[in-house]
Amino acid sequence: MDYIIHLLILICIYLILAQSFNLIFGLGGLFNLAHVAVYAIGAYTTAILATEYNFGFYACLIFSALLAGLLALMIGEISLRLSHDYFAIGSLAFSAVVSALLINWKSLTRGVLGIPGIPRPELFNLDFNNIRNFLWLAALVALFSQAALYVIFRSSYARSLRAQAEFELAALALNRDTRLIKVFSFFIASCFAGVAGSLFAYYLNYIDPSSFSLGEMVSILTIVVVGRPGSFAGVMISTLILTAVLPEGLRFMKIDASILGPMRQMLHAVILFIVVYWNRARLFPVERVV
Repeated sequence: MDYIIHLLILICIYLILAQSFNLIFGLGGLFNLAHVAVYAIGAYTTAILATEYNFGFYACLIFSALLAGLLALMIGEISLRLSHDYFAIGSLAFSAVVSALLINWKSLTRGVLGIPGIPRPELFNLDFNNIRNFLWLAALVALFSQAALYVIFRSSYARSLRAQAEFELAALALNRDTRLIKVFSFFIASCFAGVAGSLFAYYLNYIDPSSFSLGEMVSILTIVVVGRPGSFAGVMISTLILTAVLPEGLRFMKIDASILGPMRQMLHAVILFIVVYWNRARLFPVERVV
């Protein structure tokens, strides 16, 4: 039963993370490989504030979201000067910079040793060291996040974001500030990624740089691509399948626990390759020209 609760908590975290990436990649068409970096910033912000300064749950959640969003603004301002493949490479470079800081800024992050002893939230006189109670908290945060993102997906802003992705010149002709639209999508998506990182840190009670590797970015990308970029319901379903059903399938095969993690990442990469190959026309449409 505890393992099922563990899977449900991970689903809540990955729902927030994948759906926020779906906003920027699925609707905006921006291949942002730095999304896992802002996820890490959210987790480390909560870890440092909770362990060193005894900040409460709400403060950690807000600061994690805002700091992740501010980092995204910096990424957006610089990386959006690039286009297509160069943009992806630029965002990947930012992710590498953040990863290097997490490993080498030992006075703040403790490097590869990580930050242990992250206390669980204290709310409503409930014991969140009980993972059943923590599941209710994670589900509540995920529900509010999904509701907020759903409203954004149905808004006029989402239509503008999709328009600049499909035909930027036409969006400019309609007096849309495409650069501002892109930067704002970075900020919104990264704020939600920061919230996911905060929940992740609270749940594990310990974080280190290995949790925010390129392999994690591949897993997030796989969830969105399998669920169909831009599809809100599709990403929710693919999150459930790839976060819960797939690991359970591997456990059913009685694979050794020491290779379960690497095999899961390898399987995600294979699934991603197959889906991209068969849907390449939809994922990489021919760019419209005047």
